[in-house]
Amino acid sequence: MRAYDFVTYDVFTNRRFAGNQLAVLLDAKGLSGEAMQAITREFNLAESSFVLPPENPENTARVRIFTPGYEMPFAGHPTVGTAIAIAKARGLEGELRLELNAGIFPVRAMLSGHGGAAEFQNPNLPRETGAAPAAAQLENALSLPPGSIDTGALKPRRVGAGVDFVYARTSLEHVRAAKVNSAAWELLGIDEVVGVYLYTEGGEAADASYHVRMFAPGAGIMEDPATGSAAAALPGHIWLSGKLADGPHDWVIEQGFEMGRPSRINVNIDVRNNAVSAVRIGGEAVAVQEGRILI
Repeated sequence: MRAYDFVTYDVFTNRRFAGNQLAVLLDAKGLSGEAMQAITREFNLAESSFVLPPENPENTARVRIFTPGYEMPFAGHPTVGTAIAIAKARGLEGELRLELNAGIFPVRAMLSGHGGAAEFQNPNLPRETGAAPAAAQLENALSLPPGSIDTGALKPRRVGAGVDFVYARTSLEHVRAAKVNSAAWELLGIDEVVGVYLYTEGGEAADASYHVRMFAPGAGIMEDPATGSAAAALPGHIWLSGKLADGPHDWVIEQGFEMGRPSRINVNIDVRNNAVSAVRIGGEAVAVQEGRILI
């Protein structure tokens, strides 16, 4: 039997018991992928991350990320939370370089009190990656009335920036009312995407650019309180509609309100020559627990 130290953080929030929960094993050497998956199911959070020595010594660490259902190429709140956890454990600040399955992610980490903030640049730019279900199918799967999902320029699309999501725009009223219909969800046939990202402009906070919810039953997550990887690809959905002009864009995305775990995700976008040229995702995190898990 071996003991592994872990910490948990609430991510994309500056207060405990909000945002998205994350467990981090700070030294996961010796653990197989199967063991990491089992530990993730034991924690039963949206995601857990496992810190390993980097394959390239010029980088800070290799990080593997799991949902209760499977391993992720990358995910947003684990990237932010793990960077802060590593920085705190090693007394680091400034730029870290994390080796994820989806590439090398530069992350700027800043510590404060029992938490901090981090911002990563995604090396994977958003792009359309396949066909999306029809709006009517999505309405059935999310228990929404006919005609509630946009079928114009912002029609449903499958877009990814390292991992794929189906994006659908609706009203704030319908975002709040959405509820997974399990039987209709199975008919979507979206096993190759993480989930459905339902969004609208504005939100609860005065500075909110978008109010969103993300549903991912196939990943073992009925609903996610904060989804940085989906926020990283949302600019692709907006750009494909022709509604994202050249220049810098700064968004605040709020999520998790309907779950009682409000989250704020900062999105910084560069659009040049009519193309998305850079996407950075940032937010705060606060430490909640620390302990040891016996394997």
